[in-house]
Parts: sequence; structure tokens; C-alpha cells
Amino acid sequence: MKDTIIIKGTGKMKKVIVTGANGFVGRELLRILSDRGIKVYAIIRDREENIEKIRKLPNISIVYCEMEHIEMLPEMIKDRDIDVCFHLAWAGSFGDSRADYLLQLRNIEYSMRMVEVMAQMRTKRFVGAGTLAEKDVLNYHPTDGAAPNVVSIYGTAKIATHFMTKAECTKLGVEHIWCYLSNTFGVGNTTNNFVNMAVRMMLEGKKAEFTPGEQIYDFMYITDTAKAIYAAAEKGNTNTAYYLGSGKQRKLKEYVRIIRDAVDPDIPLYFGAIPFRGITLSEESYDASKLMDDTGFCAEISFEDGITKTINWLKEEGIAQDATV
Repeated sequence: MKDTIIIKGTGKMKKVIVTGANGFVGRELLRILSDRGIKVYAIIRDREENIEKIRKLPNISIVYCEMEHIEMLPEMIKDRDIDVCFHLAWAGSFGDSRADYLLQLRNIEYSMRMVEVMAQMRTKRFVGAGTLAEKDVLNYHPTDGAAPNVVSIYGTAKIATHFMTKAECTKLGVEHIWCYLSNTFGVGNTTNNFVNMAVRMMLEGKKAEFTPGEQIYDFMYITDTAKAIYAAAEKGNTNTAYYLGSGKQRKLKEYVRIIRDAVDPDIPLYFGAIPFRGITLSEESYDASKLMDDTGFCAEISFEDGITKTINWLKEEGIAQDATV
């Protein structure tokens, strides 16, 4: 018989910890928490990081602590009875480092140690950041003859972290929530993710070559992703995994056309110029109804509005000419 544990919400959040607080998603989550008057301990890797975008936010305390020394956190933060730990820190989420198995294994270890530290600090709820790459791996790897790509190491590490932190949280009496983040884009993202890559390509006048684009995708603007994480933490059911999505998934080529029209409707698109060798997820993989049903969350920014904001920002910042990840 399957055990069912339903604990609804955390009540009013008063004190939280956010790891990876200076990342793309972390910064936006800090703004939401700060606006709600919640006391936030923002965990930053080291003093070399540029924290200009978060250091003046009200209710934010910056704590410098690398994940490899996370066991020192209870000495650095004397507060106890923390409502939520948002664990966003993860080294190697982009580029070739996703295939670095030693780095990805360290991420698993650091996440487990984080759970132990949170238990020491009497934290009520642990919220972990997952990825759609987990669903790719689970959809593909069990198939005989499947040839995994390098991103599979990253996705597998996230799966292990999801299941292992859930088990450790249960053992230590900490509630567990897992969030599968969709393809998040928007102002402030300096990585070479798909949206930024496509926009740069078109702004720079390069030939717009893509795969056939028949696979289903979902993109969510950064403010909605941060609000979704907050909603899962505040009102989600413990021991539950939520997909954080827009609820309006489409074929990839439809998103490409929207990007093209926002940049220049006259740009020709070459679908099929690049062969597609990835994994096609089912439409059900992008079903965000569980989060909506349990928390009432609903995305507010359409892809059309989000891409306009993103393109304008890329132009203003000159990032379209800088493809450095």
C-alpha cells in the first residue's frame, strides 16, 4: 500500500535560506521574498561574485559560504526554525560541464549535506530545483540500445539528488518539495540557452538554421518561474514533485517563429537544416496542472511579451554580440 503524506503549506513564511542566491533564478526569487517582507539568508559562493543586483534588497542578509563548506552554516547563521530552504545552488548547469561526472557527483553530495545542515537548523521544508533533463533521462535511458548524450550525466545527477534528498529529508523530519524547472528565459540571463542563442543569431544576421522543430517545448519567463517556486514552497504538498510550466506548451518551431517576428519578420527560417538527435518528450511531460491545482499558481507573462522584453534587454546590454556562456 502506498503511503500518502499530505501536509498543506508552510503557513506564513518568515525566515528562509536560499542557496545559489546570486544566480539567474535565485536573484528573481530574492526579489519576491524581499517584497513579501520575508527574512532571507542569501548563500553566496564567495566574495568575488558581483552582488550588485541583490545587495540593496530589503530583508536580505548575504552569507558567504561555498557548498563544500556548507557544514559551517549553522555557525554562520545563528537563527533557527527556518521555514524553507530553497536549494538552487548547482555547479555545471550549462555547457560542457554538464558532462563532468565528478562535478555532478559533488553536486549530489553537497545537496545531501545541505539537507543534514537544514535539519540541524530546524528547517521545516526543503525545496529542490530539478530540471526537464531528468524526464529526458527517465524517458530514454531505460530503452535497450539507447545512446545517451552528455547532458544525461547532468540529468542523472539531478534524479539522484531528487530521490536521495527526499529520502534523507524523510529520515530527518524535513518536508520535501521538488520542482522541475521548465526552459526559463528572460532579462538577466547571460547564458547561451536556446532563446538567447536564437535571438543572437537573428540579431547578428546569421543564417537562421534549426532542427525541424516538431518537438513540444515549454518556455516560461523568469518572473513566473520564481513565483512558481515560491508557490510550491508556500502551498505545495510535501513529498511532491511539481513541474513549473506556463501551461501553454507548443512545438519548438512556433516559438522560433515568434522570436523571428519580434526581431524581424523578414528573416528566412531554415527548419530541418540541422538534424534532430535529441529526445522528444510527450505533451504530458509539460503538464503544469498539479502545481496550479495545489497552489493556485498561473503564469502571467506570455511568451510573446517575455520575448519582447528579452530582445530589448539583449540589445540594450550589448549581450547579443557576446555569446560567452
